[in-house]
Amino acid sequence: MKHIMMIMALCAASCVSPEAHRALQRKNEVLAIENDELRQGMRDLAARAERLEAENQDLGARAADAEWIKQQKKKIGDLLARYGESSPTKVQGVELVPTTEGYAFRVAGGVLFEPGQNTLSDGGKRTLKELVESLQGRRLRVEGHTDDTPIVRSRWGTNLRLSVERAMSVADYLIASGIPQQQVSVAGYGEFRPAVEGSTEEARKTNRRVEILMLER
Repeated sequence: MKHIMMIMALCAASCVSPEAHRALQRKNEVLAIENDELRQGMRDLAARAERLEAENQDLGARAADAEWIKQQKKKIGDLLARYGESSPTKVQGVELVPTTEGYAFRVAGGVLFEPGQNTLSDGGKRTLKELVESLQGRRLRVEGHTDDTPIVRSRWGTNLRLSVERAMSVADYLIASGIPQQQVSVAGYGEFRPAVEGSTEEARKTNRRVEILMLER
């Protein structure tokens, strides 16, 4: 009898009625749902924060691009004012021409080199010296071009080789004049990218050139 009374006392202290148990289960279920909703809310907030950060970076990049475009327009305006066709300070034998990659100084081959040579003439050096200041701080590609007259007696063998050698000579001069070497690249196209079509002497004279392209990016 004593043992039965002890069991009943323990049950009264620790046992839960079915109704109370079901109520506790419902409460736990509600808490679990609220916990899941809270975790989902935190994930949504994190995703929103990432989107806002991406939008902020995009706006910053656009603002930087707008400022860069503004600066480039000013630089091009200054160049056109200094070297444009109607400019009183236009350098003889030099044109400022637009390309798909940026503006380029087109320098007549006859200004830079003697026929069939890749050594800069004194006049060529003077011409390039006048351009160096405007080329500072820019990425450049120096492109050599020739006319379509085949090489017959020359150590270069082909117009393509001559165009590369001439571009190298101009690039070397620019680097020696203070343009950082890592900002200068070189290309040679021989007769394959004429500035004008035709085989007249005037067309060939125009096509014999070196172009110093100021890359926009």
